[in-house]
Amino acid sequence: MNITRRDFLNGILLGTGALLLEMPAPMRLFAQSSSGYGFGGIGDYASSNGNTNAVISAFQTIEKGNVLSQRSEIIETDESYDLVIVGGGLSGLGAAYEFLKSSPKHSKCLILENHPIFGGAAKRNEFLVLGERLIGPQASNAFGVIDRPGIPGYDIYRDLGIPTEFEYGELSSGLKPLDFDTTNFGYRLWFDSKSIGHYYAGQGKDDPGRWVAGFWGENLAGTPYTEKTRKDFLRWRNIRERPYDGSDYARWLDTMTYQHYLENILNLDSEITRYAHPVLASVVGLGCDVISAYAALQVSMPGFPEFQGHRSLKNSHWHSFPGGNDGFSRYFIKTLIPDAIEGRKSFADIHNGRVRFSELDSNSNKVRLRMNASVVHVEQKDSPAPGKRVAIMYLRDGKLYRVRAGSAIMACGSRVTRKVVSGLPMAHAAAYTQFHVSPILVANVALTNWRFLYRLGFTACKWSDGIGFGCNIRKPMYIGDYRPPLHPDKPTILTFYISFHQPGLPIEEQGEEGRKSLLETGYAAFESQIMQQMKKLFTDAGFKAESDIAGIILNRWMYAYVNPQPGFYFGSEGKPAPRDSIRRPFGSISFAHAELNGHQHWVAAVDEGRRAAREALSTL
Repeated sequence: MNITRRDFLNGILLGTGALLLEMPAPMRLFAQSSSGYGFGGIGDYASSNGNTNAVISAFQTIEKGNVLSQRSEIIETDESYDLVIVGGGLSGLGAAYEFLKSSPKHSKCLILENHPIFGGAAKRNEFLVLGERLIGPQASNAFGVIDRPGIPGYDIYRDLGIPTEFEYGELSSGLKPLDFDTTNFGYRLWFDSKSIGHYYAGQGKDDPGRWVAGFWGENLAGTPYTEKTRKDFLRWRNIRERPYDGSDYARWLDTMTYQHYLENILNLDSEITRYAHPVLASVVGLGCDVISAYAALQVSMPGFPEFQGHRSLKNSHWHSFPGGNDGFSRYFIKTLIPDAIEGRKSFADIHNGRVRFSELDSNSNKVRLRMNASVVHVEQKDSPAPGKRVAIMYLRDGKLYRVRAGSAIMACGSRVTRKVVSGLPMAHAAAYTQFHVSPILVANVALTNWRFLYRLGFTACKWSDGIGFGCNIRKPMYIGDYRPPLHPDKPTILTFYISFHQPGLPIEEQGEEGRKSLLETGYAAFESQIMQQMKKLFTDAGFKAESDIAGIILNRWMYAYVNPQPGFYFGSEGKPAPRDSIRRPFGSISFAHAELNGHQHWVAAVDEGRRAAREALSTL
């Protein structure tokens, strides 16, 4: 009997976790092969960390455009729906919510999701380390409380019943005080905090690397930058005046890259650009050389008078559920299919309850959700029957199926949509060529302890050479009986967001090269790079990979981010913005995804889905 390394590990963790946790480092088992997809953790999300092998294979087949030619037999399901939604991420769930809320009583909707569990990039990783259950985000992360009318997303936040106040763990008394963010690294980098460490590598044996704490508060003292460059850093963060006073300020910013804005408009040192590249890439996929300056403004990068990154961590209004934005996806599922998550519709039960997978695709549901279904072809038909205007074909377990619908919503990303929708109008096809997308790798490293960080006095770190650019541990949100410890001698999760930007290459080429690197690098190789990075940074503080790392989960996202280049938001050369073209329905097919907003976030994703659902409902 052949047992894969992954099956072995998951079985050990789930069945005999106590025995495994007696070992010095479960991590030692994870990299016995360089070809595997890697350890997936425990719980309902264990088989769906990032884009799974099956999803990646389907993506590659779709890209080649030969799905139908390879499979002559199509299984007719004889199913007909008022609406089929392609994609079970937050856009698709937002569309389904609008359908549930506004459609006639007996209308039916089917969501086709290509992963083993709902949520898209809004999913979690779970570990069990020394008896402690730990949850971290797979990708989509961070939100602000929406507690009053007029704030985008208020109605959905209120209607779903999401809390406006949260409880967080605190350091035990007697320990030195440290600043913690409640989200991940990019949102805290601008704060004046000595708990954020900047590492500068040495130039040889006699020049060891050095840590700098209090980067902003100490006016960059101790960094290797020249006095002029330090002044430019501070001007970048503290600028108070617009360099342009026209009424079309936003459109003006969208005519240039962020690098052009920094170096040619603000005349800042190129070191600022190099510092900003990976930070911007962790939010919109690529760096300053290709991303619109307006996008940089929208994601709260410095250099604009609108910048709001000066507040302290203690006054930060940003939050993160333990699994990132999986909190939102789980709230949607509990509303759409109440029996699909165990327990009542309470914050604790929605977060902690097990998923009842058998309930997701029940025929009794008004909204059904079918997992592991990769849509490969969507075509409109001339049919007098209202429920058969669109034919949708999907791959599942190696077989090709067809369902029919009155309307369809493409709530998946641009790279798939433009390949699978048959007969796209020229305007849509041309607009989609302006949607450049890049990958991201999110690595959650489960630690048996973080005493090495405590010795340094850091809860977050940034560096400029090696894999990634930064990592941090979060202050844990307490929900019901989920109450992980916050103590340097107890387990926690250290999260890395690793982009694949390559400044200097054309925007499309950067995305393609990044995907190639993401897919061709095996689990063991990535694991080794992460461990080597941690050894370089933390060995002098007592870090020992063999005992301090309990496990590493990699979340590979092939098409994580749309990369909004200049002109993406407002158009260029007299042409409309590409996103405006895509928002127009094509017959009975509507388009929805956070990509259409440019800078992707949960409210944008849901709003795009709800807009598309209203378009679809108007044709019923």
